[in-house]
Amino acid sequence: MVAQSKDLTIEYDDEYEWYCLYEFGVFPSSSVLAGQVKKVYKKHYDTLEEAVAENPTASVGYRDPHNTFDHLQGDEYDY
Repeated sequence: MVAQSKDLTIEYDDEYEWYCLYEFGVFPSSSVLAGQVKKVYKKHYDTLEEAVAENPTASVGYRDPHNTFDHLQGDEYDY
């Protein structure tokens, strides 16, 4: 059995001045965001070199999951 590579990004965090590792997947059917992209924080690193060395398959740079709430109904979801 061959292990699938994970969908990862390394992104710089201006507020904390470190590099964050994120893993991407899909929200399960039980979620209000079912079927949309899920972005999960995994770990942070002090330098980009450390992050890349530990996660050589990760893309470097910000990635927006582009989630929407358009499918939700009701006034409490009007922003």
